[in-house]
Amino acid sequence: RAACGGGSFQEGVAVEGKEFGKLLFSVQSKAMRHVFFSQRMAGKIAGLNAPPAPIKKVGILGAGLMGGGIAVCFVQKGVPVVLKDAKQEWLDAGMKNIVAIWTGQVKRGRLSEQKAKDYIALIKPTLKFEDFADCDLIIEAVPEIMSLKKEVFLELDKHTKPGTLICTNTSGLNIDEIASTLKDPSRCMGTHFFSPANVMQLLENVRTAKASEQTIATCMAMGKLLSKQTVLVGNCDGFVGNRMISPYASEAKQVIEEGATIEQVERVAEEFGMAMGPMSLGDLVGQELFWKQRKAAGDMNKQTKTYMGPYELVDWLCENNRFGLKTPDPKIGATGRGIFIHKGRDKMVDPEVVAKIAEIRQAKGHKARQVTDEEIVERLFFPLINEGFRILEEGFAQRSSDIDIVYIFGYGFPPVKGGPMFYAENYVGLPKILERLKVYAAEAKNRYTTNKHYLPVDYFEPSQLLIDCVQAEQMGMKAKVPPGVPMVDAVLDFKKKQAKGGSKL
Repeated sequence: RAACGGGSFQEGVAVEGKEFGKLLFSVQSKAMRHVFFSQRMAGKIAGLNAPPAPIKKVGILGAGLMGGGIAVCFVQKGVPVVLKDAKQEWLDAGMKNIVAIWTGQVKRGRLSEQKAKDYIALIKPTLKFEDFADCDLIIEAVPEIMSLKKEVFLELDKHTKPGTLICTNTSGLNIDEIASTLKDPSRCMGTHFFSPANVMQLLENVRTAKASEQTIATCMAMGKLLSKQTVLVGNCDGFVGNRMISPYASEAKQVIEEGATIEQVERVAEEFGMAMGPMSLGDLVGQELFWKQRKAAGDMNKQTKTYMGPYELVDWLCENNRFGLKTPDPKIGATGRGIFIHKGRDKMVDPEVVAKIAEIRQAKGHKARQVTDEEIVERLFFPLINEGFRILEEGFAQRSSDIDIVYIFGYGFPPVKGGPMFYAENYVGLPKILERLKVYAAEAKNRYTTNKHYLPVDYFEPSQLLIDCVQAEQMGMKAKVPPGVPMVDAVLDFKKKQAKGGSKL
């Protein structure tokens, strides 16, 4: 530009070098380097020396959207798949959806007809557990009902060879409880694929209490085989990703009740860099997911680490069969209806939802107020980050960068911000995170202790690990941390050495 503006070529090169230097040493550049090295670090498991078992044939139990997507992943890597479901019509529907993926690719010129036929030939549809007899790995992908999962695990135990790994794709149920149905629970782990499994890059491998080293090594090797971004996590409620997204989703609903508009919350999340806003995410996943779990538990006010109130809007949507993208409404020409009215790729906030929010607000004795974009960012992302600190503190993740990988590749967190843990330390600063959490914790406590319509929440209460990190910074520890090592990892390592303890991984 300098050269074009009348300067010499040498002056132009000097300007280019100066501008490049700014980019090279920017926080965005540091974030992208962090992501690069974090991807490679995620596959390194401390203390794991066992070799993986070969995976020559795989069984998938459940031919729905998730099971079918997992089957596609293996087939496209040349691994034969036995695909089982309980009813012929379910199996036929599953196969139809799988075939549609490849025929669609053929039509777009991305796959040859012969290759599509070869893929289809690698799948053996079946209704019999006996057909799993020679499989090396089974992945269960039936609905999220504990009794059902235990029932099918008992059948798998009867019809598989002793060395076969039996894994569950549950997104939040206690895998140790599921594994307890097996005679040898050491061959069980969680393999949490993200939907659609043939598209989403993340795989959370969940270590159970009795999983053998070879089971862990094989599941990690499986992730590499499938070209997934694979992270080993511990068996806690919601694992890493779903546990952290819960306060984010909860606060999105809360700020809307307080006066922010749905459009504002969506815009703020997207401008932050998220792939989509929290309300769009709810419509995509299905508004009914946790509503059904609360109904099954017989407690509509139940809260866990993976779902929490306010529930009034979601309950109203589900009672009216408005789950999101999966529930069309022909009366208004909608291809899906939930928070939004979806018409193909277009969507608009449902006016009836806006009216219902106003009704809920009035019933709770609230008056709408102005909510700033800055407050929305803090209330959505700071409790999410705080939960990440808790997960590390409790030993359910090996390192902070693993959490960053989960969020970048599983939840659409912007890579340029390095993941939520990197963002906290390098974009915001841990002292500010702690300070704002304390403010919002006090506000939340006042809300649920003075208004009976609100359920108690603790996700703003600062993690002790976060407090320790801020204190360590104030004591000058940051200057002693090696370059590239996050403060949280340095403090965590120091605490572990002091306690002579270990993680739950």
